[in-house]
Amino acid sequence: MKTYMNALWEDIVDNKEVILLLSLVWLILFEQLTIGTALTGVVMSILVVVFTDRFLLKGNYEHSYMIGLGTLVKYTLRLFIEIFIAGIDVIPNIITGNADVQIITCETKLEDELLIDILANSITLTPGTVTVEKKGSTLQVLALSAPAEDEDPRGVIPLKLEDILLRYEETLDGKA
Repeated sequence: MKTYMNALWEDIVDNKEVILLLSLVWLILFEQLTIGTALTGVVMSILVVVFTDRFLLKGNYEHSYMIGLGTLVKYTLRLFIEIFIAGIDVIPNIITGNADVQIITCETKLEDELLIDILANSITLTPGTVTVEKKGSTLQVLALSAPAEDEDPRGVIPLKLEDILLRYEETLDGKA
């Protein structure tokens, strides 16, 4: 029992940053800063981390899911810009009803599964596009305004977001 408790404590200490981040998300979602909400958030975060470590991940969060803080900030800011620009671009199509909805198959240059998933989710967050399917680095995207036949189908991907992830992926490859 003592070794189990020691292993449990090590999991908590090793993942303290993730627990803190999950607790912060908990507080944001509940929109109130009280002692009860904060304690509940910390307890739930610990339970999520322990459950995930024991049954799902079989490894450490930081090795599997952590993205550098600088990359995360750049990516988040660029994502907000892309969402805003795409929202403005989509408005005329919605008002006039001139939407050319198609499913476009495009290949991302990313190789890391987590980064491809992040890009696919970012495409879905961008107005006018929804990632329908992902197989490896191939994405099928439902686009409100499809690129012309002579245009690159990768135009449905927010390429500046992909560039940020590609630069981060290169730093990962350099560390390996």
